[in-house]
Amino acid sequence: MQERGKQVKIIATIGPASRSPRMIRTLIESGVNVFRLNFSHGDHETHAGSIAMIRKASRALGREVAVLADLQGPKIRTRSTENSGVLTLATGSTVRITARNIPCSSSVLSIDYKKIASETEIGQKVMVNDGAISLAVTAKEKNGDLIARVVSGGEYSSHKGVNFPDVDLSIPSLTAKDRRDLEFILCADVEFIALSFVRKAADVRALRRIVDRKRPDIRIIAKIEKPEATRRIDEILPLTDGIMVARGDLGVETTPFEVAILQKKLIEKAACAGKLVIVATQMLESMIKNPLPTRAESTDVANAVIDGTDAVMLSGETAVGLYPALAVQTMTKIALVTEESGYQRRDVVDLSLDGEEGYPPHAVCEAAAWAGRDLGGIPIVVFTLSGATAFYMAKLRYGFPVYAFSPDIRVVRTLSLAWNISAFNLPFARDTGRLHHDAEKLLVKKALLCPGDTYAIISGSSAIPGATNTLRIKRCGEA
Repeated sequence: MQERGKQVKIIATIGPASRSPRMIRTLIESGVNVFRLNFSHGDHETHAGSIAMIRKASRALGREVAVLADLQGPKIRTRSTENSGVLTLATGSTVRITARNIPCSSSVLSIDYKKIASETEIGQKVMVNDGAISLAVTAKEKNGDLIARVVSGGEYSSHKGVNFPDVDLSIPSLTAKDRRDLEFILCADVEFIALSFVRKAADVRALRRIVDRKRPDIRIIAKIEKPEATRRIDEILPLTDGIMVARGDLGVETTPFEVAILQKKLIEKAACAGKLVIVATQMLESMIKNPLPTRAESTDVANAVIDGTDAVMLSGETAVGLYPALAVQTMTKIALVTEESGYQRRDVVDLSLDGEEGYPPHAVCEAAAWAGRDLGGIPIVVFTLSGATAFYMAKLRYGFPVYAFSPDIRVVRTLSLAWNISAFNLPFARDTGRLHHDAEKLLVKKALLCPGDTYAIISGSSAIPGATNTLRIKRCGEA
């Protein structure tokens, strides 16, 4: 049998450092399962070109990968700085915060949100550039400007993020830019949409209505980066296909001291709900400039894997970093070492989803997982039309190989984000015996099964989603 690969999935962000056919191919070979397109940067033509390069490289390598379109969301940003340079705000100095469209300077912070004066109070904390700069509002002027004291100084440049922790701003979850981007995304070859700065269930519901009208096959990931979302996670989870623990803004909007515990709680919540979960932001941040991660970063990635995340994500490391391929290779190695360490949960998860008791496909998956474990960790083969059965297998955390087959290439790509699932495109024969034979033949060709190997098969008796009702144990090569 082929050497076992990593179970956790890796997402890499496309940017200037990785937007080339050669680099995209190298990233897939290095372990990337999903490519993220960040719609905070780049135009539609650029993103279309990236998708085309991803699909071409994927076909050439014979490895299906998914594409995640990450909406910018209602992110408040600084306007352009003078001469597009880097500015410094000195600790103890005073700065004017304005919504007027003027250049930023060392004494004026111009932001792109007009209602900020009416929605903040004196004493409000303001964080700039992912918390690198901390301000406190000391006065409000009649013209709508705010006066603030620089509590902790630092550098910033054009279009950096500005956060107002614990302020429930009236800015809509889907901005005009997001809606324009959605028009492009819903016609593009993508599998996932990430919704930024989710605050409540209604934010996800609004996106779901738009997506379902045109592309119900696209799955939605809610980015959890606001304290309101952490408090309302039980309302948000039923409406999403998964969540992203976006620790950059989450750490700014809450405090850096809470992030680790919030991460663990959110992963646990998603697991109990049978939803995907991604851990993101600053995982190997130092590798933007250095060929090796810090010990703390290696530990961070390993702990996310142990916590039970489905995927870990690279942002600047692959978008603008000096070592994009090396960053992916490093993350892959950390994942493999961690998964082989024995610190991950070994038992099959007892996952009883609310309102879904007595659902035959889930019962068959659970039976297969326990049988597979009792037989020494044999591979499990899953046939799925919608991907639901394979996603459920992933959430059961069966720690041995799971191979999923679907006739729908979009489903195969979507399963690129499912923990420990290796998915393949296969036309479904009408005859069940022929279908099983075709899948086994493909696995033998790829050296994932050898003649004589025992494995389990999960399948259905009809070509209808949700009709999974059969578990079979067989030997490879057996008629």
